[in-house]
Amino acid sequence: MRSVPIIALACTALLAATPALSGEKGAVNREIGRTTEKELKVNLSSAFGTVLIGRGESGKILTAEASSEKEESNVMDVEYAIRNRIGFLEMTLGEQKMEKNGNHYSFNLDRFDKGKWFLKFTDAIPISFEIELGVGRGDFNLSGLQVKDFNLSTGASDVTLAFDQENDGTIENMNIESGVSKFDARNLGNANFRHLRFQGGMGSYTLDFGGALKNEVDVDIEVGLGLVTIIIPEEIGARIIYENSWVSRLDCDQDFQPDGENQYISSNYHKAQGRMNINIDSGLGSIKVRRR
Repeated sequence: MRSVPIIALACTALLAATPALSGEKGAVNREIGRTTEKELKVNLSSAFGTVLIGRGESGKILTAEASSEKEESNVMDVEYAIRNRIGFLEMTLGEQKMEKNGNHYSFNLDRFDKGKWFLKFTDAIPISFEIELGVGRGDFNLSGLQVKDFNLSTGASDVTLAFDQENDGTIENMNIESGVSKFDARNLGNANFRHLRFQGGMGSYTLDFGGALKNEVDVDIEVGLGLVTIIIPEEIGARIIYENSWVSRLDCDQDFQPDGENQYISSNYHKAQGRMNINIDSGLGSIKVRRR
């Protein structure tokens, strides 16, 4: 492996590829050691392939491995700079070439279908994530990390997001946009967010709010043509605001009863410590609200 030296309080580094310790064909490893950073901002972009994110070592800002049978799929462009003790990490995964055909440009999808990247981040400092994922798969397990901000945009992707441990940071605004895809979120109650906005296009989406929700939070859900399943633990109080339409459908567990026009409220809403105010805007979608 190769470490990137950090000089003074500001630097920029373009990491070079090094052979993987495992000796796996086509694999490359990269890492950045932690020095004086008190916060980290990550801007991650992947047009094609599979991206896996998890918890790494406290003393390393990033440990990254790319593994694919096609070496050209393992491209990792990484730039890192420190300014005022804040680390700025820019990552572009995969070779994003276009082919010209007359006056038109097109992607060759076959070249990108097997790119796979394993990314592990430090758990020692707060992290803000800006992630764009195009075509492929994402497995984002943020358990044990200090997440300060989280913004995710996906295209035609199959994505899982997990907070299996309570987040030590506080996320004021958590934004997720999911296109023609499948999206499964687990234990969002552990994310420690104040406001969550989810926007879905056409696909199947599951938002599981299990975990340690102790405050009152706001959730906005907008879906076009898709199925959204919302899972709310029994101890959490919830108010659902939904405008009925003949082209969309809301199916709630029997614990939720009408409370005025276009509102449904759980039996424990007024006495629960953790409460959710869920505003739903659905086009041709179907919404299911379930207790667990």
